[in-house]
This record gives sequence, structure tokens and C-alpha cells, in this order.
Amino acid sequence: MTPPATFTNRLGEVLAPILLWMRDIGFFEWYVYVPVMTALAVGLFLILVRTTERNGTFTDRPRRAIWLAAYFGLCFLATNGLAVGLKTLIVEELDYPTRVWFEAYLGPLHLYIVAVALSYLALIARNRTAALDWGLGLFVQLGLLAGYSVGVYRLLNEPMSLAAPTMGLSGIIMCAAFALYNVDLYRRFVAPASRFAQLG
Repeated sequence: MTPPATFTNRLGEVLAPILLWMRDIGFFEWYVYVPVMTALAVGLFLILVRTTERNGTFTDRPRRAIWLAAYFGLCFLATNGLAVGLKTLIVEELDYPTRVWFEAYLGPLHLYIVAVALSYLALIARNRTAALDWGLGLFVQLGLLAGYSVGVYRLLNEPMSLAAPTMGLSGIIMCAAFALYNVDLYRRFVAPASRFAQLG
């Protein structure tokens, strides 16, 4: 018999049939969803690589490997973030020993992260600076600012340990990754506009 489930918010209740089915087949075990979603991330990444070869994303070939690694991080974040976002809609699937005040926000926050990652991937695939791209870029920048705040919070408030890399140490990793993505946004939007202004 399926154990009862308590949902963290209304979204969990709406998605209950899907969430309960996913839990019943064991999808929310980390050793199931991480490999499955990582395989999806690899597929998404391969599509992205082919797209960047067609749309002229990389004029600077020596740095191509660095940017592709960063872009794979976005693919991984989009797919695995979706799994975690769904998982955290069920109280019994949370990794906390007791109920926490912010449990209702965990699922939506992870789904927001997925939306930011997918918006960024759309920017890369389009490789343009039309109005839609500026809108996507602004949405991504707001997501990066939120990410910086989480990274700084972890850095200042959680213990620093190699044994627990998802705590304080992750704050450093997060801020470094977001800084790299900000460099990419600068290259896409600010640098071309500056060159155009100088020519004018």
C-alpha cells in the first residue's frame, strides 16, 4: 500500500496524481532521478552544441570549451532542478528531519530556477539581441541576482566543510558560476552595444 503523502503547497495538491505515481515507481530516490535527468541533460546539451555551431555563438574558439562546460551546467540545472522541484512538493520527500517554515517555497523556487536556466538556454540558442532576447536576459539577470544572495547567505551562515559541500562551500561555487554567467551576459548585450555606440 502506498504510504500517505502530505503536500507542501497547493501546487503539490494539483499535481498529486503525477507526483504520487513518480514516488511509487521510486523516481524521487536520488540514485534514480540524478542519472535519468543527467542523461536528459546530456541530450539537451548535444542539441545545444549543434545549435551553437550553426548560429555563430563561438567566434573565440580557444575559450569554447570553458563556455560549453558552463552551458552544460545550465542543462544539468534545468533537468535536475525540475526533478527536485517536483520532489520538494511532497513533505515526506524533503531532506529535513522536521517540518520547516519555508517548505511551501522549495518546489516553486526550484521551478523558478528551471525557468531561468531554460531562458538562458533560449538566449544561447537564439544568439541575437532582439527585444525578446533583452527580456530573457533581464529575467536571467534577476535569477542570477537571487542566486548570488543564496550563495552569499550560505557563505556567511553555513559551515565550511569538504565533507558537506552543499553547505558553505557551495556558496563559493555558486557565486563563481554566476559571475561566469554574468560575463557571458555582458558579452552578449553590453559589449556589442558599447562597440556600436563608439562606431556611431
